[in-house]
Amino acid sequence: MVLNTTSELAMLYLFFLVGVKMDTNLILKPKRDAVRIGMTGLILPWVLVACATHYLRPYTSIGEMGPFFIMFCLSLSLSPFPAIANIMDELNLLTSEMGKLAVSCAMVNDMVSWVVLIITAALLQRTLMASISAVASTGAFFILITHVMRPVVVGIIENTPEGGVVSQSWVVIILLGVLVNAFIGDVIGLTPNIGAFGLGVIIPEGSTLGIALVEKTETIVTEFLLPFFFLRCGLYTNIFSVRNAKNFLALQVIMLMGSVGKLVGTILPCNLNAQNALSLGLIMICKGIFNISLFLTWRFYRLIDEESFTIFVVSNLLLTVIIAPLLTTLYKPPRYFATHAAGLSLQNIRPNHELRIIACLHDERIVNDIISIIEASYPARETPIYAYVLHLVNLVGRSVAVVADPSTVYRCSTHKPTKSDYIMSAFKKYSDCTHGTVGFRPLTVIAPYKSMHEDICKIAHDNRAALILLPFHRNDHMLGSSTAALSTLTHNVLAGAPCSVALLVNRGYKYCRFAVQEHFSYSVLLLFFGGPDDREALAFASRMSTHPGLSVTVIRFQFSDDDDNDNERERQLDYSVLHEFKLKNFTNESAMFREEVVNDIEEALLLIRSLKSKYDLVIVGRRNWTCKALTGDMADWSENTELGVLGDIIASSDLLDNEYNLLVMQARM
Repeated sequence: MVLNTTSELAMLYLFFLVGVKMDTNLILKPKRDAVRIGMTGLILPWVLVACATHYLRPYTSIGEMGPFFIMFCLSLSLSPFPAIANIMDELNLLTSEMGKLAVSCAMVNDMVSWVVLIITAALLQRTLMASISAVASTGAFFILITHVMRPVVVGIIENTPEGGVVSQSWVVIILLGVLVNAFIGDVIGLTPNIGAFGLGVIIPEGSTLGIALVEKTETIVTEFLLPFFFLRCGLYTNIFSVRNAKNFLALQVIMLMGSVGKLVGTILPCNLNAQNALSLGLIMICKGIFNISLFLTWRFYRLIDEESFTIFVVSNLLLTVIIAPLLTTLYKPPRYFATHAAGLSLQNIRPNHELRIIACLHDERIVNDIISIIEASYPARETPIYAYVLHLVNLVGRSVAVVADPSTVYRCSTHKPTKSDYIMSAFKKYSDCTHGTVGFRPLTVIAPYKSMHEDICKIAHDNRAALILLPFHRNDHMLGSSTAALSTLTHNVLAGAPCSVALLVNRGYKYCRFAVQEHFSYSVLLLFFGGPDDREALAFASRMSTHPGLSVTVIRFQFSDDDDNDNERERQLDYSVLHEFKLKNFTNESAMFREEVVNDIEEALLLIRSLKSKYDLVIVGRRNWTCKALTGDMADWSENTELGVLGDIIASSDLLDNEYNLLVMQARM
């Protein structure tokens, strides 16, 4: 009794969480491809399963089916949205085009399935009046959750300040409301799970309330309650009950028809190449815990016997176990840097050509820093700048990754400004002050940190950006912490970027003056040791040197014992770009160039420490391949490898006696 109750609670709250995370925009405004693939991928397997069941049922242990026939065929034909979303997340494909299409198709599948299941539940009533009553009750329940419960939910969100915490009382009331809704769903002829799902789906995904509910309940449900459900399934499963060969073969053929129909129904209307279409078809075949929940319900109501239940459960588990490794082999997300034409770097931007920057932010605290760097890049009529401003948000309280304009991301009907609104408002004000020399496009990227780099790199690739500007967060090396996830994101962007990357490290710098060209003043220091990254950093500093409000200081360090012939080509390239910088700024009194010969890295660091000037921005290259001192034993002592050895030293110490921003540059791989 306790086991059954606990497992039912697990499913109730799991269905509730699915509703909370569900993106209703995919339901109300689905894409054509998703509708076409989703419907074909549901109807074709349903027809094949229905035909196979009709002819093979006498060979199975399933008795007369009646209205249960519809539910039976449907359950073997659908692709549960939660199962598809979880598989995409586990395989790091949630942010890929394939993952987004698969989740959208599964959403269409689920919505059609819910409607059919509700109709079937009405048909299962014993009398006509009971069926009419069930339909009327379902309509009344729908009105209750949309016109009574939803306004209450919206009111809770409106009364919660942006960035604030939802009251614990409201969280408890809503969690108790799940049980009430489940009871209502059961009483009116639906299932308790549908009742719980109905309450979840009216809570806006990604809202403060939705995030609070997910954060406070998901771990308890998945780590504590769900194991009781699995235990219950295990107790109902008896491998030794499978003795009837005809029943086993007949059920396998029926399930095979469902899988084949799903595969063919997905591939035929799919406008993808053969390999990707096959991958999508395999994804849609996957089943999950919700199918097992249906089988358990059938077993509980004696619609199937122990043998059939065991065959269904084990077959579905084996199907998913087999398909997951196949997907990792068949489908490889595109590596954007490998396919892009050469030239995506600051060094190779043509004169009088627009500079496109991908500016990434996690919150509003570094908005001024980003704007200052964009302004320092000297946007002008001849050299305009276009910034794609990405507000990066971890995927919490949602199941679907999103890349969209901030105004379309949050579907809540409240008019409260969000964090994205504050960020984009600051950039709009700055853009308006530049008289058209700086354009920007706001985007909100909601995805798991472990795969968010795919979206960032794709945006950079599609828009031919020359620079990704990414804030640096120090890794606290704690398992599961947000800083550890952000560190992984940074490493992934550095490894997969189709253009140059600049990591912004705030060293206590608080420059709050609004960046307007006539009044903007900024002091920049570039430490040049040599190599591709340093040359890219010099190209950025060279562009900055044309700004009338900037002073740029370039210090080139040469080691007295550096006679490695293998680096002769690199030295020639270094000499070329340095010579070009000096010629360009020959008459520019705001640009200074110094050469310093040092014996070792310690002497170089002492020289840097001795600098008396106050700098707003310090720029260094990330990888100093031509400098033995920075590629030898010191690399093993680096704690923040994403900054490189020199960047880590400067970011972690007090070499310069003032507050400043540090920019660590990496050239295109």
